[in-house]
Amino acid sequence: MISDLRKQRDLDRKESTRQDLLDAAIDVFYEKGYHPTLISDIVARAGVGQGTFYRYFQNKRELIDTIMNQFAGLLLGQFQFMTDHLPSNVDEYKEASRNALSEMATLVEKNSKLALLLLRESSTVDRDFEQRINDLYNSFASLAAFYLEYAIAQGFARPCNAKIVAQALVGIGVRHTTLWLNGEHSTEDLYELIEELVDFAFSGFGA
Repeated sequence: MISDLRKQRDLDRKESTRQDLLDAAIDVFYEKGYHPTLISDIVARAGVGQGTFYRYFQNKRELIDTIMNQFAGLLLGQFQFMTDHLPSNVDEYKEASRNALSEMATLVEKNSKLALLLLRESSTVDRDFEQRINDLYNSFASLAAFYLEYAIAQGFARPCNAKIVAQALVGIGVRHTTLWLNGEHSTEDLYELIEELVDFAFSGFGA
């Protein structure tokens, strides 16, 4: 009879191998691009046999889907605290926005290779993957619209078309993220960037 400890060790080993394949895929996709990458490239980087790959994934398309799904879940999760503790005034709203964006920026910076990979490959894998990335952007926009509509209803945000404003905010975020990850931004201070964007979102161009 296999002990519970043995079962857990086997599960841990399998999960470790699966994560090794994901990490290797991120590296190789980033270096070579999605389409030029072969499964043999991934398993060579992971240090496993090709047969091992097929115990965990059907093909590299499933692999990049898994990579995207994991990262998307982590990114959206940075707003969970704000969702669970909705602000009661504009100062709390601004602070909660700043904190959530800072947490997300830290996550993106820590996984900069992965973030750049998804930005670069979003329109090259296939139409379905492009739509999945677009769905992620729409998820962020839905969150932003939810917070804004709540703030409007509570009386500490001006009335507006929250869905239009939310999409604009996501567009700003994606553009600045791309510039930052490519080393093309005008500031090297990530948190200065966040502060400027939050101030713009709450104050606009007003003096």
